Amino acid sequence: MSASGTNPSPDLARIILIRHGESASNAGGWLSGQESCGGLTDLGVAQAEALRARLASDPTIQPDRVMVSTMPRAVHTAEIVAGPTGLEAEQYADLMERTSGEAEGLTIAEYTEKYGKAPWTDWHNPLSPGGESGADFTARVTSALDRVVSEAWGKTIWVVCHGGVIMATAVSRWPGGDTGGAVSLANIPLTSPMNTSVSEWIVDRDDNWRMARYNDQTHLVGVSSGEAPAPI
Repeated sequence: MSASGTNPSPDLARIILIRHGESASNAGGWLSGQESCGGLTDLGVAQAEALRARLASDPTIQPDRVMVSTMPRAVHTAEIVAGPTGLEAEQYADLMERTSGEAEGLTIAEYTEKYGKAPWTDWHNPLSPGGESGADFTARVTSALDRVVSEAWGKTIWVVCHGGVIMATAVSRWPGGDTGGAVSLANIPLTSPMNTSVSEWIVDRDDNWRMARYNDQTHLVGVSSGEAPAPI
């Protein structure tokens, strides 16, 4: 049976951002891209199954559509969590994680030794040659979420994506996060969202974005613990 959605207002868009489950690159501590994504670990599958059970039991959060990044770890997560809805996840490349360039495949230790800094500590410059700068990444994510909203009036849409996507969206939409067009994670102190955590935006037709929740992870009690892995 298909989900019927849970947004009663034709003038609001309800966007549910879901981070993928633990990936092979999260567990191994290496930078991955579209082609090198190792998919979900066994823990990542368990996290997604826990979220599936939570979402399926909550009639207030059912989607009209499910959108997902093209990266395998996100696609697998979407397949798991959206199963009970009867909806097929729609894949979009502009929802993928920040591209790392020539550093793809390096471990955090290898990256730090080669470039003299840890991944993601420099928001402005590309992670390495050929990768996206913070500004380019944020612009892509902002455009992608604007498209989602434009198709979401009166609807609830699940977007299964990545930690960087969720953080960039929070910063770019948060008052004070965009300083003269220079969006930086340093402007707003955010924690990296946990794998399979839920963050929610309510958007009106005047383009006002209201964050209803960030990094909601109650379903992970007894499944996983500790700090969220970096968006690698």
